[in-house]
Amino acid sequence: MDETSAAGASGPIGEPTGRGRAAKAWNALFCLVAVAGIGLSIWAVVMQVSDLRARSESRERIEAGCGGLVDPDLVLGLNGDIDRVELSDRYQIDTARRVSNCLVHRVGEPGTAYGHFALTLTVYPADPNADDRRVALDDGPFDLRRGGVDDIAAAADHAVPHPLGDGRLGEYESHMVTVRALCADGGEISSVEASAIAKYADVATPGDRRTLAGLARQAVERAAGERGCAAELPALPAGLPEPAFALRPAAGTGGTCAWYGRLIAAGGRGSLPDRALAAPAGKASSHDACLLALGEDETRRIWPAYEKTTKSPRDLGVVLSHSPLWVKTETVVGDGTRGIRTGLQDRTVIRPGTAGTDEFAWWASSVCDGRPALHLMQVSYPYDRILRGRLEPLFRAYVDDATERRGCTDVVRPDAADFVRS
Repeated sequence: MDETSAAGASGPIGEPTGRGRAAKAWNALFCLVAVAGIGLSIWAVVMQVSDLRARSESRERIEAGCGGLVDPDLVLGLNGDIDRVELSDRYQIDTARRVSNCLVHRVGEPGTAYGHFALTLTVYPADPNADDRRVALDDGPFDLRRGGVDDIAAAADHAVPHPLGDGRLGEYESHMVTVRALCADGGEISSVEASAIAKYADVATPGDRRTLAGLARQAVERAAGERGCAAELPALPAGLPEPAFALRPAAGTGGTCAWYGRLIAAGGRGSLPDRALAAPAGKASSHDACLLALGEDETRRIWPAYEKTTKSPRDLGVVLSHSPLWVKTETVVGDGTRGIRTGLQDRTVIRPGTAGTDEFAWWASSVCDGRPALHLMQVSYPYDRILRGRLEPLFRAYVDDATERRGCTDVVRPDAADFVRS
C-alpha cells in the first residue's frame, strides 16, 4: 500500500477517524453516566440514612409521648407505613393520671402535619366517689350527614360498638378499638381502659383495625402492670367483622337489634322505625348499642297523622334534611356507668341503681356479673311525641333482652308516668 492510500485510509496524523470520534463520545457519555450513577447512589444512601434517622427519632417521640405503652413500629406501620411523625406537646400519657392521651401527627410537606394515631388511657379508681368522670350521651347519630343527602337516615355517622370476641376484652368500631382490664378486688384501681384510634381521613383497613386492637391491648396490659392492677386479659379474637354504617330493614334484624325484630314481628310496626343498625351481640359486652331510624318514605307516611295531633308540628322538610326520626338503645356495664349525663346541658347524672327520664332519654339499671349496668334509650324530637304509647313497651323489650342475655339481676325500670309526653 503506497503512502497516499495509507493517508486516505487513516487521515492526517493526530486527527481521529469517524469511528475514533464515536468511541471518544461513548467514553465521555459512559463517564457522565458513571458519575451520575455514583451521585444517585450517594443520594440514595443519604436519603436512606435520613429516613432511618427520621424513623428512629419518630420511634423515640412515640415512646416518650405515649408513655412507653405501645410499640412505636406498629404505630408507624398504620396507614401504609410512615417514617416521620410529630407529637403534640399538649398531650402525654401518664399512668398516674385519671385520663391522659397522646396524639401522633404524620409529617408531610414542610410545615404540614396530618392526623395519624391517638391513644387514650383511662384509669378508674376503686372508689366511685373519687371519680370525676363526665360523659355526655351521644345524641346525634346522623349529624355529619345533615343537608345535601337524599336520604339522611340511610347511614349513620359511626358504626355501633362491636364486641372483641364475647366482649370481655372490649369493643371496636370502624376507626377505634377499646380494651379494658378489670382489676382484682382490694386494690386502689378498679379497671384500666385504653382506646387506640386511627386519626387519618382514610377508612381504616381490616389490617389497620387489627393493629389498633393489638395496640390497645398492649397499652392496657402495660398500664395495668405499672399501676399494680392484677388482671387477666383474653386473647384477641381471630376475626374482626367489618363494622357497617348503612342501616338495613328492621324486620328480621339480629345481633344487638334482635329484640326489636322480635317486637315488631309480634306486635306490628306502625310508626316504629323501619331501619336498624346492629352489631354482633357479645354475652359479656361492657358496651353495645342498637340504632333504629325511620326512612324518608315511612316518615312521609306517618307525618299527616302527627300534624293533626299537635298545634305546632315540626316542618317536614327540616326533618327530612336535618333531623331524622331515630331511636338508640345502649347498655354500659362496669366503670363506664360513672358520670354519664343527659339533658341539653348535660345537667342530669344517670346513676346506677336508679331509673327515670330526662328530656329525650330514659334509663334503667341492673347488676350484671356483680358490676353496675345502665340501659339507655334516646329518642329524637318529635319522634318521642309520635310514638307516645309505644315508648314504654319498646324500652321494656330492650331492657328485658339486655338483662336476660347477660344474666343481670336487680333490674330497676322507669315508672309508667316517665313515658307520658305532653
